[in-house]
Amino acid sequence: MLYIEQFVYSNKLRHTHPLERVIFALVTMIMALIIKDWQVHLLIIFSMVILLVYKAKIKASVILKLMLIPLGFLIIGVLTIAFQISSADLNYLFYFNIFNLNIGITVSSLQTAFNTLTVSLSAVSCLYFMTLTTPMVEIIYVLQKLKVPDSIIELMTLIYRFIFVFINTAFNIYYAQQARYGHSTFKKSLNSFAILFGNLWGKAFFKSKNLLQSLESRGFEGNIKVLNPEYSFSKNNIISFVLLDLLIFFTALFLSR
Repeated sequence: MLYIEQFVYSNKLRHTHPLERVIFALVTMIMALIIKDWQVHLLIIFSMVILLVYKAKIKASVILKLMLIPLGFLIIGVLTIAFQISSADLNYLFYFNIFNLNIGITVSSLQTAFNTLTVSLSAVSCLYFMTLTTPMVEIIYVLQKLKVPDSIIELMTLIYRFIFVFINTAFNIYYAQQARYGHSTFKKSLNSFAILFGNLWGKAFFKSKNLLQSLESRGFEGNIKVLNPEYSFSKNNIISFVLLDLLIFFTALFLSR
């Protein structure tokens, strides 16, 4: 089981209707992408963290660790936006000159970089809310209810399945190498990792072939049929989600004046 999966199946929102969680996360994510105000973005991030901690009962330390993963990539990305290169004077806050080119940060570039960072983090927080409270099986159920084409849903299902196939195969090879002292030195580790990646694709291919044969032996005709449990809507959750989105919407209207 992946690190995130243990929280997905144990959170307190797990047994409510998945449609209410997915729709709320998607609507809020769309608002985060449309609204161009960093204060609204911070409100969305704060709201999602509060819901995950107090509603879903997921530890704040877990959410913080997960948020730090995309934050590192985002900071590198926004730095390229913050720094401007020009031969003219652009009223830099600070700059340095190389080969008659000014490289520095202006007020407008800093604002753009900060807005890009907050937009991305607010969208990521919505995505985390959905993925931390809704298992993949329930996301597929929601997509079926929303009449998403079967080919897309089946492709998602198979990709999700083979993520675990790849991980399990890689760890099995790694543990076998460790048992034979394949990682006792740095040189041996490099050689073992090369062998691991070389064998991984072949083993994963044969496992995928075996999976296809097992599906065909059970009457697979192009559609994967699964039984879904009966879900019930939570009035408290729906009211909370609607009020929160309305708060975000009216806050954006107020700040835009």
